[in-house]
Amino acid sequence: MILIAGLLIAVLLVGLALVVNGAIYTENLSSREVEGSSQALADDPPTTERLTRSMREANYNSDTASYVERRSAIRQNVSTWDQHQVASSVQNGRFASSEVAAMQNGTRVIQSDTNDFMPAGNDLDQELIDTTLDPFGITGRTSWLVVPDANTRAFNMTVEKDSLKTVDGGLLDDLTNLLSTILTGNDVFWVQFDDGSSVWRVYLVEADNKVTAVITEDDGSEDVVGVCQISGTQASIRFGKNELVSGQDTQACSELSFTEEIGKHDMYFVGGNNAQGTYQIIIGEHEDDFQNKIEDEYDDFIGDLLDSLTCWTGVLGSCDDDVYRSSPTPDGPYTTTAVYDTSVEMTYQTDRMRFTRNLTVAPESSGLP
Repeated sequence: MILIAGLLIAVLLVGLALVVNGAIYTENLSSREVEGSSQALADDPPTTERLTRSMREANYNSDTASYVERRSAIRQNVSTWDQHQVASSVQNGRFASSEVAAMQNGTRVIQSDTNDFMPAGNDLDQELIDTTLDPFGITGRTSWLVVPDANTRAFNMTVEKDSLKTVDGGLLDDLTNLLSTILTGNDVFWVQFDDGSSVWRVYLVEADNKVTAVITEDDGSEDVVGVCQISGTQASIRFGKNELVSGQDTQACSELSFTEEIGKHDMYFVGGNNAQGTYQIIIGEHEDDFQNKIEDEYDDFIGDLLDSLTCWTGVLGSCDDDVYRSSPTPDGPYTTTAVYDTSVEMTYQTDRMRFTRNLTVAPESSGLP
């Protein structure tokens, strides 16, 4: 009797073990498939690369294309990629596809020819020479509002080294005195970002015969957070990629990464008549809205100019008071259409499961041609 009971207990234990092992196997199999499928959607380099290339071509290959043309180019590219995905995936008994879910219109501001960092209009340019941004009691700083209260991305500027103020390279080890030296006089160029709570400044000078970026943050008092340098007769400061580039040389500059963290902000050029170079930036607003917003910011100022007899068209001439031209020009900055970002809905499906997620690509991830 005891022997029979022992055998029954043994059989029950073996059966229980088989059930548990089967459940564990099923759970592991399911987990591996779910994890693998989710990972395929989370990290999809081919789709990201394809959309990156499409964004680059749509935004940078033309300075005159319309929104319809740019958006159509992206949709066509994604559609072609979708056909390839579907054909390739069904051969493996699965289904993968990509479809444009949304696109946000933006504005690209461009100064394509080397010039000073001032507005397009000569009259407005001259009037701004007399205005100052004077945060430290230092007068004579020519400044103007480049972007009012907006999100920005893909900001890249190139500066000519010989146009920058020269400072003693020995001060690079003494950041307090370096900042004091930079702020002495009125011939230093800097870019200023203000999100309402903090102010970041990127001073561009020549030190040690190199283009030097001195990055500061001011949330009550101004402190130097980093210095980045690169050799060459000119250098590109790529805010979206946090680097300085000159020819084949690239220097990382992590201190520029603050642009990834701020939301809507004002952006100024200060001392723009003291430096030479080019730049472009993408703003998260429709071109018409952005142009109207800029005009409103300068409305009173420009209105004073228009009140002058010298501005009466057909009488004594006309005022050249544009902040930005509305078409390409070699003598100052202008605007054109852009796609601020694109979202693609990605789908992955087998006979057992279906996953869908959105992938959003922005211009800073595509860089410049």
